[in-house]
Parts: sequence; structure tokens; C-alpha cells
Amino acid sequence: MSFGSLSIATTALACLMATSPAFAQDEKAATEKVKVDEVAPTGTDIGETKPTQPDTDEVITNRKIRAETGAKKKYSASATLSYSGGPVDSPFSDTRPNITSSAGTQIAPRIGGTVGFNYRLSSLNSIFTSVGVGVDRPFHDGQGESLRQRTSVSNPTVGFQTLYKIAGIQAVTQVSGTAFTTNYYQSIDQSSGVGFTQTLVYDFGGSKFSLGTTLSAAANFFSGTENYDQQANFNVGAFPFFEYVINESLNFRTLVGFMADHYRSEPRSSTWNPNKVYSSTGIGISLTRDLFLYPNVQFIPEDIRVSRTNAAISATFNL
Repeated sequence: MSFGSLSIATTALACLMATSPAFAQDEKAATEKVKVDEVAPTGTDIGETKPTQPDTDEVITNRKIRAETGAKKKYSASATLSYSGGPVDSPFSDTRPNITSSAGTQIAPRIGGTVGFNYRLSSLNSIFTSVGVGVDRPFHDGQGESLRQRTSVSNPTVGFQTLYKIAGIQAVTQVSGTAFTTNYYQSIDQSSGVGFTQTLVYDFGGSKFSLGTTLSAAANFFSGTENYDQQANFNVGAFPFFEYVINESLNFRTLVGFMADHYRSEPRSSTWNPNKVYSSTGIGISLTRDLFLYPNVQFIPEDIRVSRTNAAISATFNL
């Protein structure tokens, strides 16, 4: 090879080496752009992309609990409506037996419920607020009070809830605070309270059978001591339940309730007054994801009598 040919080849090699990093960088940038375009939707600032949040309905599949924890939207309204009636042989009676002998139980039949709003901080965490609405003795003599006087908007509540799943167990934790304003609570000087509930349910890998429980605890505050012996400053409860899915809309549900109260008049903190163990049995009707009906009866297993079996129905819906 001549000196001139060697010089030309050397110059060409130097130019190629000088331009190769630039080509490599352009190729790397192009490759990264393709990867970014594959994972980021058009018009999305990749710096603001957030991990996909879990679907609420994949975490909570129980129909009743799903409706009770609110709609999947960021902002939503919710409502519950129930009729707490008399015994099954006289559901529209003007008295409702206090079959559990528990403190803070209203014996007058009542159409009541709540209207509330829910703000989802994420798919599984939310803040909620609600207010109670209702009328006492809706189908009866008002005992000197007009229908307007027996109608109330009361007991404003605010709280936080979180949904999660652990080892296949669906779980809901709620904490809340309530100001008690109904005539009944005012009659025993109960002014406010804070509460905690923990619900757990396991459906055996998606079977038709499920077992669960709700645990509750509440502390109540009072404005006076006139009704000292009726004032329970602490309540606790455990409510194990069993469910069987009949079809896409119906499920059988039965529950056993264990409750206990600690009264302000009791000086020893370790002394609790257990309520009578009761059972509730009914059929859940899931009309839509956000509309659930639950007609049921409540009775004392050790003393099953028609006159001591209360009838009730509740509805939960979200908008």
C-alpha cells in the first residue's frame, strides 16, 4: 500500500471513531424514547406518572361490605335507610323489645338512616362524613308529639377508613367520632363518642362460603350525671358471621352478637355488664354494586319466641 493510500485510510478511520459516540448516543436516546413511549400514554408527563392503584373490588369482594364502604369514585354520596320495627308477630308495634338489654338501645320503632359523603384519598383509603336522619314511631301515635317533632337530623359523624387484604383475608378498619344529638341520647346526657371497628372476612379462595367477624370498641362522653346508672362510658362488641352466596344477587347471612358495657356508676374498670347474646339472620339482596338490601330478623338463641324476635330491613346505596 502506498503512503497516500495509508494516509487516506487513517483519516477515514479517525473520522469514524470520532463520530461513533455521537451515533451511539443517538441510538441509545432513540431506544429509550421507544421504551418510554411504550409505557407512558401520549400526553403524559413521565415525571408525574404514578404506580397503578389496586382495584377496590379486587380487595373487597364481599357484597355487603363493598356497598357499605362507598362508591369507587373519588367523590361520592352515600345513604343508608332502615326500619327497626317491633317483633315479627307485630312488626308495626309502637314498641320494640330491647332483646339484648344493652345500654343506649332505643325501644321506640324508627325509620332512620344516614346521608353522607365520601372522599377517596386513594383507591383503598378514604375520609367520610355523615349525618343521621329519621323519625320515631313513624306509624303510631306520637305520644303528644307531632310528626315534625319526632323527625330528626342528628348525630353528625366524621371518620377515616382503610381497606386491605392480608393472606386472602379481606379487611376494613374504621375510626370515627360522633356528636349525639337525638332526643333519646340527650335524655341520658350522652353528648359524643369515638369509635373503632375492624371487619375481617375470608371466602376460602373465592368459594360461595365465607366466614368473618366485626370487632368494635367505643368510648362515650356525657354532659351530666343525672342518669348516671344508664350511662355506659365504654362499649365493646364482637360479631362473627357466616355467609353463603346463593346466586349473583342473593346471599344468606347469619350473625351472632356479643356485647358488653361499662357503666359510669361502676367504680371498677374491670367490671363489665355483658348483654344477652343475640343472633341476626337475613337475606342480602345485591341489586347493583352500590345498592344492597338486607331484610333480617334478630332474636335471642336461648329464648326464641315470636314476641322476642324483632324485624328489620336496611338498604345501602351510593351515588
